[in-house]
Amino acid sequence: MFAGKKGSVFTLTGLYILTIPFFNGLNVTTYDNSQILGHFGPSTTAFSYAVYVPIFVMLAFLPLGLKLGKQIKVRTMILSVSFLSLIFNTASLFAPTIAWFVLCRSLLAMVSVIGIFASMVPILLKYNPALNMALLYGIFQFIQKGSQHLYQYLGAHFVSFHNWTFGIYFLNVNFLICILLAWYFYKADVAPMKTKFQFDWRGWIILILFFTIILFLCAEGQTRNWFSDPKITLAFTVLFIVAGIYLLHVRFTEEPLINPDVYKFKNVIPGAFLMFYIGLINGTGSVVTGYMTNILGFDSVLGAVTHLSLLIGLCISIPLSTYLLYKRIYLATIWVIGFACYGMYHIILFFRFYPGIDAFDFYLPLIFKGLGMGFLFPVSLLYISEGIPPFLSTSRMMTGIIAQAVFASLLGGAVLGTFISNMNVQHKTGLSQQLSPLNKQAEQQLENSKRQFLFMGLSDAEAQKKAEKSLSNQTSQASMLLAYKDIYLVMSAVCFLPIFVILIFKLWRRPIGRVEVEPIPI
Repeated sequence: MFAGKKGSVFTLTGLYILTIPFFNGLNVTTYDNSQILGHFGPSTTAFSYAVYVPIFVMLAFLPLGLKLGKQIKVRTMILSVSFLSLIFNTASLFAPTIAWFVLCRSLLAMVSVIGIFASMVPILLKYNPALNMALLYGIFQFIQKGSQHLYQYLGAHFVSFHNWTFGIYFLNVNFLICILLAWYFYKADVAPMKTKFQFDWRGWIILILFFTIILFLCAEGQTRNWFSDPKITLAFTVLFIVAGIYLLHVRFTEEPLINPDVYKFKNVIPGAFLMFYIGLINGTGSVVTGYMTNILGFDSVLGAVTHLSLLIGLCISIPLSTYLLYKRIYLATIWVIGFACYGMYHIILFFRFYPGIDAFDFYLPLIFKGLGMGFLFPVSLLYISEGIPPFLSTSRMMTGIIAQAVFASLLGGAVLGTFISNMNVQHKTGLSQQLSPLNKQAEQQLENSKRQFLFMGLSDAEAQKKAEKSLSNQTSQASMLLAYKDIYLVMSAVCFLPIFVILIFKLWRRPIGRVEVEPIPI
């Protein structure tokens, strides 16, 4: 079915390279949001939807995409999704409005799901069970996490050459390479995983409704100040009602999309909680990005270069954690190392939230973050998959995705932004109260600023107004830094807490059990 000798490194490498563009169909343009905002000129709320919609479309389409992927011949499927990706990606260049741009991005996200599955099928068939499951999960996580930051780095450089359209062209080149690789590696056109097509359409519609409500909460929760707005309260109420409707639907469906029977396995609920926890502590990266851009004034290229230090941690931790899992090391050991690395990442940055620091000061904490990602993500996916039979694997996969991506990363990120805004207001109020005649240092700084504006030829009233605004801006920056420090101090405690729980209660003192890869290890 495939070119190359069975088990050859050349063939394995080529098949893995095929997966990379589909993993990064959305990642490659995340750095140019400001340019896209300027190009289309939408409102802040509309742009929030533009960012969130393609992600939710991809997550909602995932179960159907996997089902469709099994029915199509592999060579036909990979070539088709590559051509469709080229079309949808190119169409986004000619979108007249932000709505059309989001539609093109959403269609690209949908075919990317099928592309991921199509490019993984040969690896799963040809190299498993020859490859240990820990090795397979480790390799895929290395490709997914590592290529994400590499693509953002390359995309930032392409944007700096011209504008945001260069990122689109760069991704198109990747899809063309996919077509060439597919022509070479896929010699036979067969559908080896084809089964009788049966899909829970009613459950899928309920899932889409569930995601739509969370999309509304993510896009508008912060601007509406959450529960102080009646529409947010109504949305949360409807969210619970939809969950109840799905539980009722399950009772009358033989093969539901998310089968509650999966929760009878003792590792699924703790695994989902751990994935939620990991997504939560990983989601504070947006704070660092905002710090670099809004306070330190880093451009997108410098920010992307700085984040490449994550790859150093990933290159160390993923091979090491994979080797330890392969050698049947205790799960507790990997959990402890991973949470400790995330704790070091947060605590080091806590001491580096002050103006004027260089990009070099971010390298060490981001390396620790890369180490934490490499130790925690593969083992969390393996743990929640442990002992789950193939017919329940989609239920297991969607449980993990909803816990980590939807609730922790997306909804949790929106809530985090609100916390930062509220703490910023509190700190700014406290600092502003200190700007009084009794504060001699503030009074002296105000006089110095006013004197500088007077030397520039401004009138006394104008100089006073400019000096007060300058002092207010400094207060705003200081209050934001204090809010960042508060978040990272709390998150460092959140990271170290599981270590004490694991050690005190002697949890997971055993190696990983049996894992069957179905449908895909993400």
